[in-house]
Amino acid sequence: MLASIGLIVLAMSIAGPLAGRVGQRAGWLLALAPLAAFIHFLLQMPLVAGGGVVVQTLAWVPALEVGLTLRLDGLSLLFALLITGIGTLIVLYAGAYLSGHHHLGRFHAYLLGFMAAMLGLVLANDMIAMFVFWELTSVSSFLLIAFQHDKPESRRAALQALLITGGGGLALLAGLILLGSVGGSWQFSGLSAPAIAEHALYPAILALVLAGAFTKSAQLPFHLWLPNAMAAPTPVSAYLHSATMVKAGVYLLARLNPALGESIAWSTILITVGAATALVGAVLAIRQTDLKRVLAYTTVTVLGQLTMLLGTNTHYGLQAFAIYLVAHAFYKAALFMAVGAVDHATGTRQIALLGGLIRHMPLTGFAVALAAFSNAGLPPFFGFIAKEFKYAGLIELGLAGWITTAVMILTNALLLAAAGLVFVRAFLGREGRYPHRPHEVSLPMWIGPMLLAIGGFVFGAFNNLAEVWLIDAAVQAVSRTAVPVHLYLWGGVTPALVASLLTVALGVLFYLQRTRLRRRLSLWRVLWRVSGDMIWDRLLKRIFAFATRVADRFQHGSLRQHISWLVLAIAGFALIGIVASTSDDLVWPEVTSPVNLAAVLGCLLAVAGAAAAATMPGRVALVATLGASGLGMAMIFLAARAPDVAITQLMVETLTVIFLALVLRRLPPTRLVGSRKPAARRFHALVAIVLGGVVTAMMLMTVSQPLPGDIARWYLDNSLPGGKGANVVNVILVDFRALDTLGEILVVGLAGLAAATLLGGDEAGRRARAGARAGSADFGSVLLRQAILPLSGLLAVVSLVLLWRGHNLPGGGFIGGLVAASATVLLALAFGVERARAVLRVSPVVMLAAGLALAAGAGVVGLVQGEAFLTGNWVFPGGLALGTPLLFDVGVFLTVLGAVLHMLLRLIEREA
Repeated sequence: MLASIGLIVLAMSIAGPLAGRVGQRAGWLLALAPLAAFIHFLLQMPLVAGGGVVVQTLAWVPALEVGLTLRLDGLSLLFALLITGIGTLIVLYAGAYLSGHHHLGRFHAYLLGFMAAMLGLVLANDMIAMFVFWELTSVSSFLLIAFQHDKPESRRAALQALLITGGGGLALLAGLILLGSVGGSWQFSGLSAPAIAEHALYPAILALVLAGAFTKSAQLPFHLWLPNAMAAPTPVSAYLHSATMVKAGVYLLARLNPALGESIAWSTILITVGAATALVGAVLAIRQTDLKRVLAYTTVTVLGQLTMLLGTNTHYGLQAFAIYLVAHAFYKAALFMAVGAVDHATGTRQIALLGGLIRHMPLTGFAVALAAFSNAGLPPFFGFIAKEFKYAGLIELGLAGWITTAVMILTNALLLAAAGLVFVRAFLGREGRYPHRPHEVSLPMWIGPMLLAIGGFVFGAFNNLAEVWLIDAAVQAVSRTAVPVHLYLWGGVTPALVASLLTVALGVLFYLQRTRLRRRLSLWRVLWRVSGDMIWDRLLKRIFAFATRVADRFQHGSLRQHISWLVLAIAGFALIGIVASTSDDLVWPEVTSPVNLAAVLGCLLAVAGAAAAATMPGRVALVATLGASGLGMAMIFLAARAPDVAITQLMVETLTVIFLALVLRRLPPTRLVGSRKPAARRFHALVAIVLGGVVTAMMLMTVSQPLPGDIARWYLDNSLPGGKGANVVNVILVDFRALDTLGEILVVGLAGLAAATLLGGDEAGRRARAGARAGSADFGSVLLRQAILPLSGLLAVVSLVLLWRGHNLPGGGFIGGLVAASATVLLALAFGVERARAVLRVSPVVMLAAGLALAAGAGVVGLVQGEAFLTGNWVFPGGLALGTPLLFDVGVFLTVLGAVLHMLLRLIEREA
């Protein structure tokens, strides 16, 4: 059921562009998917709150014993509810906020795809599966941030976010691989904390995992991408900051806390980095003049505090983490959506231009008031409880906790001042200087902030609801031991309460003295000049400059040099592998094949053709000598008693020569193949000899090794009784390994279509050239043309014979298709393409499609019979074996014939 929920959201994402055509109503329609997911997770709350866990396992790569296990416990349930609940409101909000935008449907697709990726991330119990979803969130957030791609700042912010989080993702992948190897399990729930803590690789695991989590959740010094992501539309900002992208890193830290949190290093790093991030974010927030950037930097602050609280690993600290997670999601989503509404209604987000908005936007103002009070940590809101428990959790740490508490008092006071900027400065006081007259926004734009702001009040005033149904189970999932959870608004006069009162007093002072405070902060202009953005831009500039120098050195435009060094590198690595795998246990063949005259002649012809191709000038001579080398290979196959492969090789060489001749005659003539410099020619010869020698050694080593079992004998013994055919090669292709063949002919068909499109040009031009060329031919000799006519007919008959007899004698659909294509191409060269098309009567594209349909239909017959796909089914009228493998072979015949003719006939028409 958990997988079904994700698939529903993903399906709505795919349908987003279509639903976007109905305008604002698309938001109401598409919101049904996350709403259904939210209701489903609500129904799981009694089970999870009672200590239960919901687990669902799906096979992913069974051959490697890799599965996709989804696990719903207290932590994943909390995140899933935030993702789907807030996501529902964001989808509604986006439909109204972007109403009339020409890419609204695309935006909904990106948003719902991002939601599905986040759900997969928090539900995945497999570390590798979680990483896949982790990277999908980075990609989908890139698309969301760059949605307004016509703006340079949007493109820059999206690229910055992708590079920083993507770089952290690479570190995380390495960390997860080490963690799974050391921890004894590839599932989070199966990790062994003692084994990890005692292992020598623990420092490396810790560094890599923290690098991935810190980049995702914008911890210092990776915080710079998050405020810049404000270039995205407001619905994106609200969703990223409240419930999704930036919380992914925090989620990972919480999920790994039971496994990695036993060390002093874990606590020290998380508390230090988290506290520093929180303080820097709060200081930068109070300096902003744009409401969205104020909220963005306060998000950096809260992310730092959440990281710090995980590092405490105290009873109050872990409770504060879960409480703060919910409180922040509620008030931050509400505030971002409200700020977007203000921008939508007034045309500005600049604090200096705003004021008195409560008179024009009472509903939005009421929601902002409630959310800002929770942000400021005032009672009886949920944010107040989070702040109280945070101070209590820090104080539990002793002296280090008191020092951190002092930093947090300053940080939270700045947050309270920032909340005052958002509500008091913007909605109260005198009338602002708006670009246009403000007005209250529509229902989809204020209902979300209102519900979330009221939720923050309800969870605070009636905190037993959150305690029983959400917080308790989440804390138990995060902690290493059982933690007694008890939420309260009033716990008496405690050090935490004193710290809270001091925070409020200091915050009010900061707000009243905000102008002087900003002026004092501006005195540190030396620090502000050295910003993260400046460092990032200079670093990126240096990287691009280094890449340019490297490219200038190696991208010199010489294809011969590129191929030479590539071949040498491949040969070198292969040689290392050969040397490393060579041992006394290596078994070399004691018996060699008997000398065969045909094989010797074929070998001589193949080598002579290859040598001639390397030395003879001119492209036509090159094609001819390569064709001769291919004919020599066909003789070798024939001598090895592989007539099917020999015929295939012969027909491929024939068609290849025709194809290259048609292409090369349009190119300017050249007298030389290869370099004119003797030293270069000697180097190229050396490269060829080295590669040939290494490949020969690899082949000898490969064929000399004994194979487990005797698969060849199995095929020989089962070809006739199981596949009703004496030609083992054909039985393998159309019966035993028919699925592989189906994939191969699909590739052949797609390649033929793509090549024909590139070669044939536009349809109108093709038809004009074909009309002007009708009746013309490439062969001027009447005698030769008249000889080709019966030859083409004979080849057509031979192709059908090869198709029919292929199951018991050399032949088959692939060979027959190539022979039939050769017959048609000869006809087109002798009498023109229109004559060839008239003889065919069926378009090659239709032929190709019919072939694929027949091949796939042969597999469906097995499904209808209750068997596996492509299982052979037979009937024996009059003792003649007819079955789905023959139908499959006909499909192969038509697919190959259609693909080759579609490409070559287009090319011949192009030659007109």
